[in-house]
Amino acid sequence: MTIIRNRRHQIYKLGFTLVIAAIIGIFGCGIYAHTQDDEDNNLGVDYSKFNTESTKNAADSFFQAALNSESEKEKSDNLKNAAAQYYILSNIDKSDSYPCIQLARIYDLSKNDSYAKAYFYRVLGLDYKNADANFYFAEFYFTREQYQKALTYYQKAISYGKKEDAETMKKIGQIYERFGDIQRASHYYQKSLELNPADTDLSKKNNETAAKEYEHSGYYKRRLRN
Repeated sequence: MTIIRNRRHQIYKLGFTLVIAAIIGIFGCGIYAHTQDDEDNNLGVDYSKFNTESTKNAADSFFQAALNSESEKEKSDNLKNAAAQYYILSNIDKSDSYPCIQLARIYDLSKNDSYAKAYFYRVLGLDYKNADANFYFAEFYFTREQYQKALTYYQKAISYGKKEDAETMKKIGQIYERFGDIQRASHYYQKSLELNPADTDLSKKNNETAAKEYEHSGYYKRRLRN
């Protein structure tokens, strides 16, 4: 078991290294992109002087404002401000995966795929069982319509702590529906509804998939023949 865990760590570490190398070689540094090289060049910064709580609050505030922004410029500005704060936070405590996950999400929203993947690999290289990192990596692939990869990471998120998360169950249901697997789609929609009965849109969707499942059943076809 230890050997398998070490191999997973090596794979994620290699993936992170390769993505970073590609970024540096092809794209150079982004407007608010940071890599290990940046940290090496910031030897004069004493991150212990920053307050963890206030930095996190500022970062989260900018990030939420970006999600609520109506204009692209406002969204971009808030994402840049959030990224700066999360970067500081990541240096205050290098063992904290939260700011790196948030940086990955920011690059995801900014359509900077290479940096987003690099930060996801960085987190998963340290802790491949991180449920949030697996979930948001799944979201990354879902929005890019790479559903098989998205499904893999959603399932990992469930395995590592999101068994009671309605959104994860719902997304898996949507993927199976796209794959034409109505029975599994209906199963995950039902599980999502059990966790969040207030989702009226999903309730309607679940009824539709249940009807499709019935139509595809042998019982329904026998009834038609009779």
